[in-house]
Amino acid sequence: MKVNDSGMPEEAYWNSLLDIEGIVDWLAITENSAIVEIGCGYGTFTVPIAKKSGGNIYAFDIEPSMIEIARENVYKSGQSNVIFSLRDILEQGTGIESNSVDMVLLFNILHCNERRMLLAEASRILKKGGIVAIIHWRKDIPTPRGPAIDLRPDITQILNAYEGLNLRYQGNSRILEPYHWGIQLIKGDPA
Repeated sequence: MKVNDSGMPEEAYWNSLLDIEGIVDWLAITENSAIVEIGCGYGTFTVPIAKKSGGNIYAFDIEPSMIEIARENVYKSGQSNVIFSLRDILEQGTGIESNSVDMVLLFNILHCNERRMLLAEASRILKKGGIVAIIHWRKDIPTPRGPAIDLRPDITQILNAYEGLNLRYQGNSRILEPYHWGIQLIKGDPA
């Protein structure tokens, strides 16, 4: 099931709307991390994350054309550590073993009524101490793209959606210029 207001503009334009390097730095990826990217799109983040991690990257999308383009972009980059899957995560889940990955990326995808289902699947597959990294379009400024303002989640909606899912927030939320904000949630109880 596609989420509300989905759809991708031309690739170069899309990439121009994101501080890709800054967002990848914000993720603080460790070497050999197993990472799941739900909604990989063009592979905008798939390629730099695959290079930075060196571990397996599991890239999911519901659109065959996005998988095809992302696969080509990964191939051109010389990376061989990305496993693509054409899959409806809301209908089928990821199919990944529980407690097995270090990070799950939910980028520009939580503007749906099913955000709790996506967070539950992320929590299920994360190892203890693993991170759910979320970015989304800002609500406080006009943006050239993104879903309708009233569909965009804010930090309160995210915090309410993960209640009871063994995820916690430790204050890692920030504006990711120019048009996004991000939050990181950690699986497991505080140390």
